Amino acid sequence: MSRASSSSSGSGGSWRAGSAAASRLIDVTSNAGLLPYAAAAAPLEPEVQVQFTGTDRQIEDGENVSVTCNVTRNKGRTELQKGAYDHLLLDIPVTREQISRYRAAAETTRSKLAALLVKYECTQSELLELRSKMASKEASFQELKAEVESYKENNARQSSLLTSLQNRVQEAEEESNVLATYKKQTDLTAQAVFQENWELKEKIRDQEVKLNKNMDECEESKNQISEISRKNGEFLAHLSGVLDIDIRGKKEPQDLLISKLTETHKENKMLKGQISTLKEAISVHEMESKASRETIMRLVSEVSKEQKKAAAYSQDMDKLNKDLDSAKTAKESLELEISILQDKLAASQEAWEASKQELHHLKRCSNELDGSLKNSIQEARTAQSMLSAFKEQIAVLLHSSSVTVKSSEEAILERIRAMSHSVESKKTMMSQFEAQIAKLTEQLEIQTRSYQDALQGARKAEKQVESLQDQLRHLEGELVSGDVQRDGLKTEKQKYLTFLEQLSDKMKLDRIAAEIGFDMRLDAILVRAEQLVKLEGDAVIENKTMAHNLQRKLKTQKEKLESKELHMNLLRQKISQLEEEKQVRTALAVERDEANLTIRKLHKKAERLQKELDLARESNTDLKAKLSETSELKIKTLEQNRAIEELKKSQGKLGKMKEKAEKQLIAVKSELHLMEHEAKEDKERARNMLEATNSEVKALKTTLAEVTKREKQLTDFREVVSRMLGLSIANLALPDYEIITCLEGLIHLHQHHFVPCICLKDASVRHEIDKSVLDEWRK
Repeated sequence: MSRASSSSSGSGGSWRAGSAAASRLIDVTSNAGLLPYAAAAAPLEPEVQVQFTGTDRQIEDGENVSVTCNVTRNKGRTELQKGAYDHLLLDIPVTREQISRYRAAAETTRSKLAALLVKYECTQSELLELRSKMASKEASFQELKAEVESYKENNARQSSLLTSLQNRVQEAEEESNVLATYKKQTDLTAQAVFQENWELKEKIRDQEVKLNKNMDECEESKNQISEISRKNGEFLAHLSGVLDIDIRGKKEPQDLLISKLTETHKENKMLKGQISTLKEAISVHEMESKASRETIMRLVSEVSKEQKKAAAYSQDMDKLNKDLDSAKTAKESLELEISILQDKLAASQEAWEASKQELHHLKRCSNELDGSLKNSIQEARTAQSMLSAFKEQIAVLLHSSSVTVKSSEEAILERIRAMSHSVESKKTMMSQFEAQIAKLTEQLEIQTRSYQDALQGARKAEKQVESLQDQLRHLEGELVSGDVQRDGLKTEKQKYLTFLEQLSDKMKLDRIAAEIGFDMRLDAILVRAEQLVKLEGDAVIENKTMAHNLQRKLKTQKEKLESKELHMNLLRQKISQLEEEKQVRTALAVERDEANLTIRKLHKKAERLQKELDLARESNTDLKAKLSETSELKIKTLEQNRAIEELKKSQGKLGKMKEKAEKQLIAVKSELHLMEHEAKEDKERARNMLEATNSEVKALKTTLAEVTKREKQLTDFREVVSRMLGLSIANLALPDYEIITCLEGLIHLHQHHFVPCICLKDASVRHEIDKSVLDEWRK
């Protein structure tokens, strides 16, 4: 009895010491400094919170059940200790058999304690394994964090690269616009040069025709006056009937007919130009429709290949960089070609001015030759020359590159009819082209709408699939947790029943349990366990304290697991953000494709510019050919001078013959009187023709005076501009491109005073030019 009481008192003291030590231990859950860093993170999603609250409730219920069992056991033990079975123990005499039984029971309890210690060591090993697993999970979590940060850095780099590429594409577009402006300027200058050359050609041809016909048609003019006047009237009447013009009672019917023909010719040219522009627009629309179809098919294929193309983005970026480098090289080559063309234009302008001066000289020589011809030839032009000139003017107006028109009446009428038929056919073609353009625009609008609808449907379907996947994951997790809990409860129940049977077997309560029943088995087991606990209560209390500590550690480990699960959820959110960023990358890939299309368009524009450069070169060759023609005209003028000298010699011979004939013509005075009357009539006609030629000469002089005035105005304007720019006027050979470069520098400074830009030329040369222009502007 003394031993039992001492053991009970010792067990009570040790239990108190264990409780005090447990109270002295640090509460890990209450100390915020010992909590994991993820416990203070942002709140979780509602579904995840519900799952964690459910698991926490289940754990708390299990702990409450264990606590109630312990409380009931402690109560039973205290009641037994107070006196429930004391009288029985006092009444039973202590014998050797009982002591041996007690010793056997103590040995069995010791063996059970050893088994419990083994189990405790196993649990400690499991805890160490769990800790190692948690450490490995933390390491993997940190690795995932590092990978997420690297992904963020790569995304930032790619976004910066994309912005830089967009800026470069904008700069390329601006440079293409500048090139287009230069092209327009060169086109305008080339058109002006072509028009002036064409006018000079017409004037040269007219002068050649006049010179040849003045020599050939002087002798045949007297006999054909009446026939030519009749034919002229008939031709004018017939042509006015064809063109629906009333010539009756008008002073200058020929001018009216010429103006009408010029108007029809201009309308024909305008219609040709409109047809060519419409064809180009149709081709451009077809190319755009093809490009849109290709982009639609490409986007449909890229929806399924987005996951595979993540690794190919770096290669595409390298390709884009190479394309940009090639575009830069092409830009530099275009700039060089533009500078070369500017130099060639300046040289062609100088050659054109030299040809102008030569043409002025030729005009003066031709005027002098016309005066000598008028003095030498006393008989004037006839009406046939006027009619033939008029026919030739009409033929020249109706002449084209593909069709040559003769100066006959039938050929001119046939040409006019053909032109009217072609104008009507071209009008019908214009209407057909406009209808086709309207259809193509409608088809493009329909395709764009269908493409936008398909994109919206795909986005909605992706969102629905993501939401359904999240719901499936949540439901699967709940099902798995419920099955696990059910299986755990079943196994715990079976373990509990087997545990009761084993306890009853080991405590040798089979007979007592069979007599008492299943309901009272627990009480019997408690009584027998309390008897055994009195002997070795201190060890059991120590085991309980250790178990309590282990439970606390398990709670801390559970909290760590919860924090890790929170981190995993945050990582899932980050992964979803990365997927959204992938979608943004796909949009950027679409923009990249559009940038490639713009680059292709720029290449096409460059090819067009090269074609126009080839045309300008051909025009230069034409100008050189014209210069060779002017040299041929010089040779012709020399030949005409020789012919005039021969005519003068023939005139001297004729004078000698006249002196001889005067002696013989004294008897034929009557015939001379008739000849005098005819000569007077011829003189009057010649005077009329001379007046007409004088009027033409005056018109030519007025045009020459206007041309000289324009040249003077241009030279004055050039001098004023050069003075304003501070260039030296003393140098007569001051090229135009220097003035143009100075003006471009001023315009560049004015436009880009507050905005940085990339100039077309080298930075060093541009900087020096800007400095010089600023200094001159300040002066």
